[in-house]
Amino acid sequence: MAQAPAQAPAAPPPAQMQGTTPPTPSTTDPRAAAEPETQPIKPKAAPKPAAKSGTAAPRNQTMAFTLPDLVPIAEIPRGKAVMLQGVVLSPQATTFVLNDGNASQVISLGSSWRDLTKVKAGDRVRVIGQMDPYGAPVFRAGSVVLENNKIVVVPNG
Repeated sequence: MAQAPAQAPAAPPPAQMQGTTPPTPSTTDPRAAAEPETQPIKPKAAPKPAAKSGTAAPRNQTMAFTLPDLVPIAEIPRGKAVMLQGVVLSPQATTFVLNDGNASQVISLGSSWRDLTKVKAGDRVRVIGQMDPYGAPVFRAGSVVLENNKIVVVPNG
């Protein structure tokens, strides 16, 4: 006849394993019995920032800066930042044609221009940038000043 497997003895309760009696909730804080007393940790003071050089403008004060020279489209130099002014013709997703009354120039706005405020045909704008340094007949815009004097910075791309 087959014998039934012997059952293992039941594990003793945790209090008996450690050789102590469990604390009663009415007389002892259970956290105090389980954890040693510790001092609260004080946060370290943040390091003081290094003194800045005197070249930065103070906060909440007007900064003076100069804009590039306004030049006619027919006289755009290569390798120098300038400002063009004129009327927008045939705007596309990433380019438009700017006409100053005497000449026209293709203005490149970068690949992510469609995410920004678009210009419309007939808008009078100022464009700050420079001619393509690699010889292409395209003016690369760095920023566009709209009719309402809102400046839109064109991302590189």
